[in-house]
Amino acid sequence: MRVVARGLAQNLAAGLKLALFLPVRRLAFRIGVGQILALAVVSALADVVADAMRYGDGASFSWYGLGSEVYSGGVLLLSAAVLALALRERSLVLAVPTIALASFPVLQLANGLPWQNLGVPPDFVGPVEDAVLLWILVVLARVAWVALEYRGSRRFAGALAGGALLAAPIFLSGAILPLHPWFAPPLLETADPRYPSPASEPVLTEQLRILDDALAELEDGRPGVTDLYFVGFAGDAAVPGFRSDVEAARRVMDARWDTGGRSIVLLNDPRTLLTDPIATLSNLRDTLDEFAAAMDPDEDIAMVYLAARDSAAGELDVRLPPLELMPISPSRLRGAFDDAGIRYRVVVVSACRAGGFVDELADDDTAVVVASRDGGRRGDCGPDGDATAFGAAFFGDGMQKAAGLAEAFDVARASFVRSSPSARPERRIGPGIAARLADLRRGNGSQRQARRSGTRTG
Repeated sequence: MRVVARGLAQNLAAGLKLALFLPVRRLAFRIGVGQILALAVVSALADVVADAMRYGDGASFSWYGLGSEVYSGGVLLLSAAVLALALRERSLVLAVPTIALASFPVLQLANGLPWQNLGVPPDFVGPVEDAVLLWILVVLARVAWVALEYRGSRRFAGALAGGALLAAPIFLSGAILPLHPWFAPPLLETADPRYPSPASEPVLTEQLRILDDALAELEDGRPGVTDLYFVGFAGDAAVPGFRSDVEAARRVMDARWDTGGRSIVLLNDPRTLLTDPIATLSNLRDTLDEFAAAMDPDEDIAMVYLAARDSAAGELDVRLPPLELMPISPSRLRGAFDDAGIRYRVVVVSACRAGGFVDELADDDTAVVVASRDGGRRGDCGPDGDATAFGAAFFGDGMQKAAGLAEAFDVARASFVRSSPSARPERRIGPGIAARLADLRRGNGSQRQARRSGTRTG
């Protein structure tokens, strides 16, 4: 045991030098199966600490993180074996995992730091996280460089190839398996005692009035004008960020896309129980029915923005304890549109495993935009990492500045992928909805020109 402990200490010291770009040789590492196992335990503990820093004091511990460690370790061993076969150097099978795991702890801790909470201005958080990612990629190349110390003339090429192979799982893991952190925001099981219970009769009675009033205030579509109707859906009371994200999206849509009088938000938040309709499948159905009654089916467009945590089944969880609410599945959302008789549809989903919404809803008259098709690297996507970052990028940057939906997606994708490199944003825009969106863009341009000249259109 003492021999293992001494070897572990030596490896961690050498790995720190490697990560900090200090001189270090392969001989400084004690390479072997026992050391790989010991370093894997240290790496898992570093991930526990990093996830605890990233998700805050309110997060709850989850053993699902162990599965992510096993997966990551297996991928590292497989990458080392592939590199050993490609370069015909058997020693790399043990050398690469040992050296890599020895250098990881400081990188894992840096990757988990909540930079904004440490005083980094919001505009600089993305560049700082990009710098940490670049640091990780360079260190992985250096891992291969040190492991190939005795390679000779082909050492540089081998280090580049080895670094690329070791880095590939960072960007591709989300396409293979959804990874879970050691900590996640707590799932509320009871009502917040600071606010009225959502299940109390006074709240339920008031909610009926709130929804009726909100729907009654929706304006009818204007003949000859392509009008856009917007509903934002913040589905999880345990994540306040969803509410602020949806409310910010509504403000952008009202100001930039002329949805004022034709927009509504459905919010699951204890603080809004007596002011805004709650986010449920039934309320979403009622909203779409009211949209359909107010709009011209051959001219107008209904846009739904969903911000919620996803489940492994590809549904969006809807939580407002102690109420038991139906999740939003792709088929249920399509059924709500179909039952309402709405032809032209835009669906934006801020969730990590939203590929089912693309597959189920995309058609000639529908546009679907999702934050990620099938998950991402641990911490990259989700309210923890943060899925609302896609909403902010899509509405705050894209829809705020771009001339159309496709352009807004391109703007949002570029921004989101920089901070969440393994996320896979996706869009599908059918030709029918594309023509309607072009009319909407031209109509908004005419309305803005009319406002500048002091006249009104429609």
